[in-house]
Amino acid sequence: MGGWHIMKKVKFIIELIIIIVLCVVIVNKAKELFGTSNLQVRENIYNYLKSEKNQMQIYEAAMKLNNGSSQNTCVYFISEVLRKNNYNVPKETCNTAQIIALLEKDGWEKDSNFKNLKPGDICFTTDDKGNKNGVPSHTYVFMGWVKEGNYDYAYICDNQAKDYGNKVYHVRNISIIANANGYKKDAFSFFMKDA
Repeated sequence: MGGWHIMKKVKFIIELIIIIVLCVVIVNKAKELFGTSNLQVRENIYNYLKSEKNQMQIYEAAMKLNNGSSQNTCVYFISEVLRKNNYNVPKETCNTAQIIALLEKDGWEKDSNFKNLKPGDICFTTDDKGNKNGVPSHTYVFMGWVKEGNYDYAYICDNQAKDYGNKVYHVRNISIIANANGYKKDAFSFFMKDA
């Protein structure tokens, strides 16, 4: 009778180990298939860009990808931010249409209500003619509202430091076309979020 109880315990332990292994395999496969959630990506981006050192590293890496120029480097900037936060973006991704297509392919959707923005969200502007349905002229990371409850000015991070006192983290008017350092800054059109 003692041997039978031992065999029963061994069988139970083996079944338990098999169940644990299967759970680990299923969780890893789900992570592989579905990737990091947008919530995690958004929070990681926000926390990463709170560091001025990280802001400058991204800015410099983006310029390097754009042959040393900060002009028209916004997608390189966003792509580098995503890469630094374990999101796979091909190195050749260099325009807003490409980064939007990549995010949409991964299940992200557009939200045009800027009142829904949360720190770390990736924003896109209108096209250079103010068309919300055109190809966005710019992309940036939303970091927070300058004044809570007021949806005009936001803190953002992007590649346009030269237009904002050499600050990667700066204030931008979200709701209207504005000027900074003599350059037109197109209004917010939408941000991308995981569906």
